[in-house]
Amino acid sequence: MSIPIAQLGASLANSAEQGSIPKLILINGNELLLIEEALDELRKSLKPMGFDERLSYQLEPSFDWSTITGQGQAMSLFSERRLLELRVPKSLGAQGGKQLAEYCESGSDDLLVVIMPLLDKRQKQAKWYKTVDARALVVDVYDIAPEHFAGWIKQRLQSRALRVESGVIEQLAVMTEGNLLAAAQEIEKLQVLATQGAVTLELLNECLADHARFDVYNVCDVCLGGDFQRAARMLARLQSEGVEPVIMSWALVRDIRAISKVKHALSQGQDQRSVFQANQIWGKRQPIFKAALQRISLDDSYVLLAESAKLDQSIKGQRDQIEVGPIWFQISRLCSSLSGFDNNYRSSTNGGDPKGFSNALQPTL
Repeated sequence: MSIPIAQLGASLANSAEQGSIPKLILINGNELLLIEEALDELRKSLKPMGFDERLSYQLEPSFDWSTITGQGQAMSLFSERRLLELRVPKSLGAQGGKQLAEYCESGSDDLLVVIMPLLDKRQKQAKWYKTVDARALVVDVYDIAPEHFAGWIKQRLQSRALRVESGVIEQLAVMTEGNLLAAAQEIEKLQVLATQGAVTLELLNECLADHARFDVYNVCDVCLGGDFQRAARMLARLQSEGVEPVIMSWALVRDIRAISKVKHALSQGQDQRSVFQANQIWGKRQPIFKAALQRISLDDSYVLLAESAKLDQSIKGQRDQIEVGPIWFQISRLCSSLSGFDNNYRSSTNGGDPKGFSNALQPTL
């Protein structure tokens, strides 16, 4: 039987009441945080059922399957039943699938838990999977969809008895970009630091793990809003603080790609709201993206992508900096293009160094 991960605890409790705990639980997914937390809960639930001994294995090319099947036939000196955990880094292979199907038919009192990457449609058509699905418990662990990420954060905050100020959930979602582990770590810190469980935007900003990274995102927002003078000052500060240019470059390229994708989708007649959701543009970032979309044409977005590619080549050492300028200068030029500053002044000066551009790049704090 196949179930979502949220139903694992209830399904196991129901099986225990009926005296029919499965011999095998197959957990498949790519979101490690959800899998590890589910395993922790599973182990706690199994303790009162007599599963006091746990043995862990990892499937490797030279793995001896009799290690698992032999454990299932041997009696434990320490507990009534054993929990056998097998981690599969890639795929089971034909032999592995056959062994799991046979284990379902065995007379073992032990419980085998297999943890592996998310199975695709083709794998679920295999004979071994159909046997496992019919005779064991299959737990599907799907990634949290971008449109559900803020909801996941909200639920996690509530489960820790934390009350949040308006905007906290949206900001935390933007800052952690769908990274569940990063979001979970920040929430744990908030739980420790929050006074009487109250989480404010000020507290969130103070405890974010990487303040430089936060400033990096601010630079992107300022550029999208068209304020290059402010962006230039922020870039100078980041450079003086020793922030790696690759971090700034990555954040800029991420937003430029998003702009290009959105412009293309809108040009095809797609709904703006659904396009924003598909490209993970949430909450307070939507107004600045709308402003940028009015300023940047589809052709402009292609030019920005080309400039991004050149910056990436420079960072990788594939372009001569004597010819194109230092990395941070190139980042500034890309910011100026994204903000509309460079393009506007170039059009009024017929090329060359636009009036005021060099001054704007000066590290004035």
